[in-house]
Amino acid sequence: MPYIKNIVLILLTLSFFTGCISIKKENLGEVFQSTGAIEIKKDYKKVTKLVIKLKNKLDKRNPRAYDKEMASKIYSEIDSLENNLDLKFKNSSVNSYKSYLQIAFSKDDIKNRNDYLILGLYKQIYEAYDISSSYKITAFSYDKEKLQKLYHNLQILSWKIKVEKDLKDNYLFLTWQNNWQIELEKKVKNGLKPTWKDFQNLAYIKSGEENIFGYSNFSFEHTILHMKNRVEMTLERLGIEPTEMSINAIKSLFIFL
Repeated sequence: MPYIKNIVLILLTLSFFTGCISIKKENLGEVFQSTGAIEIKKDYKKVTKLVIKLKNKLDKRNPRAYDKEMASKIYSEIDSLENNLDLKFKNSSVNSYKSYLQIAFSKDDIKNRNDYLILGLYKQIYEAYDISSSYKITAFSYDKEKLQKLYHNLQILSWKIKVEKDLKDNYLFLTWQNNWQIELEKKVKNGLKPTWKDFQNLAYIKSGEENIFGYSNFSFEHTILHMKNRVEMTLERLGIEPTEMSINAIKSLFIFL
C-alpha cells in the first residue's frame, strides 16, 4: 500500500508541474504578443513624429503652398493622434487618404498643396495602424495588408515628391533642388544657353548663399526613408518580409495604392 501511495503521489506531482509548464508556455506566448503590440505602438508614434517633421520642412521650403491659419490645427491633429480634421476640395469634404494624395500630386494649380500631402500621408498611417483602436492586446490584431500598402506608398511618395511637375513644367514640391538650380531652369526654359558667366550671375550664387558645387538637399528623402524603415520594422514584427518596389513599377503607377 505505501508503495502504491508513493506512485500516486509522484504522478500527481508530475501532473501538477506539467500543468504549470504548459501554463507558463502559454503565458510566454501572450507576453511575446503583448510586447509586440507595445513595440508597434512605438513604431507608429515615431512615424507620426516624422510626419510633423516633414510638414515643417515642406512649409519652410514651399512657404506659399500651405494654409498658415490651418497649420496649428494640423500639427495638433497629428501630435494628439486624432483623425477629425478634413479639408475641402471644390466645396466637398475629402475623407480618404487616396483622395488627399491624388490632389497633392495633381498637375493642376492646387492651393495649399502641402496640407493635402501631409494629411493624406497621416490619414493612411492612421488607418494602416488603426490608431483609433490604440489598445491592441496582441501584434496579430494589426492589418498586415494595410501596413504593406503604407510601406509601398512611402516608396511611391519618395519618388513622386522628387520628380513630379505641374502643367507649366514646374516642380510640385521644392525639396532636393538648390535655389540656383530652380533659377537656372527657369532661364533655360526662356531660351537661355548658359555660359559660365550666367552661372556666376545667378542670384543665390552671386550673393554667396549657395555655390554651384554644393550638395542637393536630401533631408526630405531621408525623413521619408526613416518613416519607411519604421514601417518595415512593424512588418518584421508581424513576421512579414517587406518588399521593395522597382523604379519602373513606381513610374507606371498613376494613383497611390
